[in-house]
Amino acid sequence: MITFLLTVGLTIGIAGIAVAQSKKNVSQAKVVMIINVPIDRAFNYIVPVDLPHIFKKYKNLPAIIKTDETEKWIKAGLTRTVYFEDGSTSKETLLTVIPHSSFSYKIEDFTSQLRFLAKRIEGDWIFTDLGNGQTQIIWTYKIVPKNFLARGLINLALLNNIQGLLTNASTILKADLENTDGRRDSL
Repeated sequence: MITFLLTVGLTIGIAGIAVAQSKKNVSQAKVVMIINVPIDRAFNYIVPVDLPHIFKKYKNLPAIIKTDETEKWIKAGLTRTVYFEDGSTSKETLLTVIPHSSFSYKIEDFTSQLRFLAKRIEGDWIFTDLGNGQTQIIWTYKIVPKNFLARGLINLALLNNIQGLLTNASTILKADLENTDGRRDSL
């Protein structure tokens, strides 16, 4: 049994190293979407969006249940603690806000198992006015690993789930913004 566990561990470690070496930069997930609303409406809704509304449980990634923000999340320099359904937390800091163009943030101080793999996550949103009331949005998550072994494990075991989590959140945002029957009062 011990030999089997060592073999599996060694195989995963070697695979992780191979994946890490094939990706020289940080691990990254990206979502590109086109939303059928003007850029100002998309930007003004997305920047301060309620995180528990868009971040539902996805495979082994827990849902967000609340944040402790004390003011509307629209100004660079604001920080908040994000609480997950499994009892873990992280700290999020809004780094830049360029109205109707882009915003960025970092997520760090993980109390989940991610603390062993990642220094931080860097999130970037870029909004482009396509005309005709359409907005293209590019949302990028860069996971900054603690070391090359961690990068391999992130790429091997976590990156696809993060991609799915972001895709699900984007689908919710798009539906909210394109909804015309008045169900979402916060628009």
